[in-house]
Amino acid sequence: MADLNVYLTTFNCGRKPVNIDYFSHFLFDGLSKSNPLPPDLLVLSLQEIAPIAYGFLGGTLLTPYFARFTQAVADAARNTFSGQNVFYHEPIVRNAGMTAIMVFAREEVWHRIQGVESAGVGVGLWEMGNKGAVGVRLSVGGSGEDETPFTFVAAHLAPMEPEWEQRNQDWKSICENLVFEPESPPNDTNPHPETEPLLSKPSFSTDQTSPSTLFHPPTHLFVLGDLNYRA
Repeated sequence: MADLNVYLTTFNCGRKPVNIDYFSHFLFDGLSKSNPLPPDLLVLSLQEIAPIAYGFLGGTLLTPYFARFTQAVADAARNTFSGQNVFYHEPIVRNAGMTAIMVFAREEVWHRIQGVESAGVGVGLWEMGNKGAVGVRLSVGGSGEDETPFTFVAAHLAPMEPEWEQRNQDWKSICENLVFEPESPPNDTNPHPETEPLLSKPSFSTDQTSPSTLFHPPTHLFVLGDLNYRA
């Protein structure tokens, strides 16, 4: 397939709504200042997206928090790529407790996404979800070209500098328990209830007989988040 430009960033929200102006101003600071190239895929790894109760209940309680990031991305694209007609489709949004992921695709790339899978797992105390990981796997292809799979995982591991063994255990649990399930393709036109869980069950059948895990099948894998390791 043709080159695909992917841009990744991670942000701990501190359980508060993001400051749209602040986030949009710095979002694309990692790009070249002289000739910034608009990312084809933009992935946000978000930790502590909202207050604990909202994170666990999910659904429409989280909508205002995600909407602010969507607006920030739109503002950043307009200001950074002025005159280039860069627009991002409404994102793929998933959460596992207080950890969330948002995957944005440029309009011309969105229609090349052939399939989407998602997964979520809680770690730590009772595996509740105040820490954990959430992932999105998608395949990008097009007419006459092979599909290329990408897996993006947003993670939040145990805090405190001495707790490195717990962080190692968190990562082990994520590797063992993050199982991806297929969803409707992005261009699916079937209606979905507003209250449908963000990590919903598959809405179409699949012939896949073996579980789709973090490392199987082979994929381009990106892991990002608040990992809390100290170097």
